[in-house]
Amino acid sequence: MKTLPIFALLAIAGLSGCDRGPNVRSICEQQPALCDDLNTAGWCRHNRANIIHARHQFEMSGDASHRFDELVELEGYVDCMNNVSQMVGKTSGGALEQERSHYFLKGLAALEALQQATQDDPHPSLSLYHWTRFNDDMALNRFLEAEAQGELEGVRLKRLAGLFFSERDPAKAKRYLLEVVEANPMAARVDSELLMQLGYVLNTLKLSESAFLFTYLGQQGEHRAPPEALAKHLGIPAQRAPALVEEADALAKEMSQGKLPRERFNL
Repeated sequence: MKTLPIFALLAIAGLSGCDRGPNVRSICEQQPALCDDLNTAGWCRHNRANIIHARHQFEMSGDASHRFDELVELEGYVDCMNNVSQMVGKTSGGALEQERSHYFLKGLAALEALQQATQDDPHPSLSLYHWTRFNDDMALNRFLEAEAQGELEGVRLKRLAGLFFSERDPAKAKRYLLEVVEANPMAARVDSELLMQLGYVLNTLKLSESAFLFTYLGQQGEHRAPPEALAKHLGIPAQRAPALVEEADALAKEMSQGKLPRERFNL
């Protein structure tokens, strides 16, 4: 079983599941400066909306974690607009093609400006962002110091920490990831990436049967391995698979009811 790369998964801890307040149209009417550099033609709509919400949340709260959200969404927006800008129309070099290129370049400029502006920001999520993107050792040191001082609060940062420590300190990763699950077991039940990462960490710690539970629940549809094959992969006798499936189903029921009874499932 291979770990999920933190570089690709930083976005997971972003905007999903939070109360984002007013809709995009209202924000842009009241604060046009938050929207003017983004296209209005409907391209890359999801990333555009998330960028605007992140900017609005930062304006309202001053919480630097929303800068992290904006950075991740800007990356997605720039990638999307790059693809859009390369679409070939009937008239090469026409106004539509120029507009696409214009907004791709505006998005790229916004991303680079925000990366520069947050380069030395001490917020743990931004420190981790700059280390993963630019191999910035000073940013890594800031993140590790914040973690050592117990400053990682909230689901977003604990999930990032769980991903970061999956290889370096699996026991610490387990603690953070279980805290994420406990914060919202109902949401965690349908979060395949979280469940699979927790399964990976538990297996690394030689907690094979606990790893089976989360890995089994994290697998999706047609990609789900037969329970006996999963048990064998984790070094568990195949004859244990049926009992573990029952236990996993019981865990899923508890999580769906908003509970994570650790003692019952040896967590």
